[in-house]
Amino acid sequence: MKVSVLGSGPLTAPLSALLAVAGSDVRSSAGPEDAGHGAALDHAELLFLTLPGSQLAASLPGLGLRPEHRVVVCGRGPDEATGLWLSELVTRRTPCLRVGALAGPLSPAEVERGSPAAAIIASPYQDLRARAQAALHSPRCRVYTSEDLRGVELSASAARALTAAIGMSDAMGMGAGVRGLLLSRGLAELRRLGKALGANPDTFVGLAGVGEVVAASAAAEDSAYLAGRALLRGEADPHDEAIAVTAALVKLSARVKVDLPLLEAVHEVATGRHTAKEALKGLMERAAKLGGE
Repeated sequence: MKVSVLGSGPLTAPLSALLAVAGSDVRSSAGPEDAGHGAALDHAELLFLTLPGSQLAASLPGLGLRPEHRVVVCGRGPDEATGLWLSELVTRRTPCLRVGALAGPLSPAEVERGSPAAAIIASPYQDLRARAQAALHSPRCRVYTSEDLRGVELSASAARALTAAIGMSDAMGMGAGVRGLLLSRGLAELRRLGKALGANPDTFVGLAGVGEVVAASAAAEDSAYLAGRALLRGEADPHDEAIAVTAALVKLSARVKVDLPLLEAVHEVATGRHTAKEALKGLMERAAKLGGE
């Protein structure tokens, strides 16, 4: 299959390698400034956008996407400025209609080391799901599909925020018990938000949710985990993907009136309103509720 990878994010080279292993004919372009950009657009039966979510809105107008392009978004959203999911940005700001999202425990460092990988492709379009699965599936990378685009985008985005929370907790030396608490309570929050957005609750316990958090929080080099550790030192970059996604999800939860105490605590640390110790203390002192919710 003829596939192009557009962008210069950390997943660009590893994803291109996995596509080639699966037998796809792959071309890459960092963007419109790349001399091969036009050829990459003409080549593609399928396009993977590996731009970071925070850059997608500004980059889309210049990419030259066309109605015939099938697009798989690899970044994390929603977009903080507009509140739109990244797949929505593509359909609203380009002529493309057939759009999906890639998620799951695809660690760039592990892919580069040759470790096995797994991913999930979500889209309401069966044709896109089938093409993307065929383009990427190989003995090196198992690829699953889902119709629940919103659930996968939400799960993958929240996985970044939860991984940052675990990184912050680990940096404080809180231990496995608190790590388990953060994962379980974070997933409970995610299911509540997903329900409000019409997502399938089962999606959150799959590759895009639990799978990605478990893998990312176990990898010392994962960017979201490192962002969480940086939060403890007061050195987190507000433009880091995990920090930006957390802020966007907090805004989204306020709009749909869903309480996300864990993600809100991470956001408060990132914005300097609380220290990590104060945020964790506040979470532990929340009143217990029937059913643990």
